[in-house]
Amino acid sequence: MSRNTVGVVIAAMNSAAFIDQALGSLAMQTTLADQVVVVDDNSGDDTVRLVERWRAILPLTLLRNHGPRRLGVWGARRAAIEALETDLVLQLDGDDVVLPHHVAAMSETYAAAPGLISPRPLTWTGQGPFRPATYTKGGLPVPGDQLIQLLAQNYVVVGSLFARELYERIGGYRHVAYGEEWDLWLRLVAAGARVSKPDEPSYVYRVRASSYAGGFARNEAETEVLNRFLEEAEHPVHRLAVKVALLQRTGLAALGALTPVSGPLPEPVRAFAAGHERPLTRAYRDQDLGWVLAFDSEVAVTDDHARVIVHVVEKDGNYEAVEIADPLMRRDASSLRDVLRGER
Repeated sequence: MSRNTVGVVIAAMNSAAFIDQALGSLAMQTTLADQVVVVDDNSGDDTVRLVERWRAILPLTLLRNHGPRRLGVWGARRAAIEALETDLVLQLDGDDVVLPHHVAAMSETYAAAPGLISPRPLTWTGQGPFRPATYTKGGLPVPGDQLIQLLAQNYVVVGSLFARELYERIGGYRHVAYGEEWDLWLRLVAAGARVSKPDEPSYVYRVRASSYAGGFARNEAETEVLNRFLEEAEHPVHRLAVKVALLQRTGLAALGALTPVSGPLPEPVRAFAAGHERPLTRAYRDQDLGWVLAFDSEVAVTDDHARVIVHVVEKDGNYEAVEIADPLMRRDASSLRDVLRGER
């Protein structure tokens, strides 16, 4: 039986300080990739010259964007994948590295369980030892609806592997302001790809100051990906899950324009609202969520019997789900320990 061929895609922009390490880590693989495509997105440094030096060692294709506008990460990755001739796509960020068994481990995991293969990550500051990842992407979701879990929180590492055929079938990368890979993961999983991870870490994520969104409203930015998914979602459970995910990021504002309920509430819902420690300010009816009750800095969503679906509290612009019906839909860091396995 023939094996699936693997192509690595790298989007690079002003990556001269790191690109040699990224490409060097590919050259040291126990199983070499069949193709490596680097897209230089109009760099102003020495990135292109450094990449060119690897042509004699790697099966490398270098694409250059000379245009006045940069492609952005999503556009550069899209261009790189379009240039691939392999069965599988394996992503690598230009400032990250991989351990020598990475290509083999990812390929073997795909062969055992075709789908979306997310590596287990290590972190590195560029100096000192690699360290185990303690954040949510280090784990694998507990058994259950992986799509709901992915709507709650992106647990898939950027350096993932997937079939080029499925990628093309769902339309590939598309432009979003933030979270282009999360947008892709959601559509891959919705199309039937199951997320799996190798047993051992093999992808090294470089932690540096620009890795974090300083002064960047990430919660607000993530709503673009979720709203896009909502526009295309038809399954009522997934529509409910995406709206719960929106509430956990920006509260009631995430749901857009809602029409206040003018008539009386069902008795159980009215009693729930009356028993709340804060006065009810507005009540809404949402076709997916049910009853949406606003209490100052709190939002509670219930069904007709006043069973709580989600209860979100806002403090200093941050939103925390203090109560939620389905633990798979939790997003806050403390309750993610219930959703993600750290050891398996």
